[in-house]
Parts: sequence; C-alpha cells; structure tokens
Amino acid sequence: MGMLTEDMTRLRDEILALRSSRQGLIHDLARETEKRRADVSSMLANTSEALSAVAKATKADRLGSIADLKSAVADILSGVSTDLCGIRQVWLASGTPARWAGGECGKQTRQVAAADSKGSRSVTGRKPAPVRKKR
Repeated sequence: MGMLTEDMTRLRDEILALRSSRQGLIHDLARETEKRRADVSSMLANTSEALSAVAKATKADRLGSIADLKSAVADILSGVSTDLCGIRQVWLASGTPARWAGGECGKQTRQVAAADSKGSRSVTGRKPAPVRKKR
C-alpha cells in the first residue's frame, strides 16, 4: 500500500474512534442527567416534607400560645372584674352616690365565671369570631 492509502486508513480509524467516543460521551451525559433529575426530585420531596413538618410544628406552637394567651386574658378579666366589684362594694358601703355602683357586680362576676368554665364564650356573652384558615 502506498503512503496515501495508509494515511487515509489511519484517518478513517481516527474518525471512527472519535465518533465512538462522542457517542459514549452522549450516553454518559444522558445517564448523568437522569441521575441528577432523580436526585433533584428526591431533594425536592425531602424539602417539601421537612417544610410541611416545620409548618405543622409552628402551627401547633402558635395554637398553644393562643390558648395560653386566651387563658391569661380570661384570668386578667376575672381579676379586673373582681377588683371592680370590690370597688363598687366599697363605694356602696361608704354611701357615695354613683349610678354605676349598682347591681352589675354580681352579673359581671357571673359572666366571667361562666366564660372561664365554658371556655367558649367571652365575657360579653358572645361567641368568639371563627378562625379562618389561610389557603
């Protein structure tokens, strides 16, 4: 064989080798892409689950805090009502005329006691406003 034939054969072999390596690279890239897609999907699922767990824990904590706050407010209202009742009784006992010093003392005390025992009604006797859930 001549020199030109050998060069053409070598060139053809190099072209075939490069084509084969290019196809191998394309297949490797496709496999890596699929693997990355699976990893990203898994990561997103884990992140979503973790975020959901944190949201549930935060909501439970907020609801517990609100319950504690409601209880504290009810205790304060009861104390204020008791103080006002005592003040009214002192005003009545001292003979000081006051239009507000009348018989409301027992009524408010009963309302506060009823609100504390039921936990569902406020001191005014009305039901609390419903809590709206956010979407």
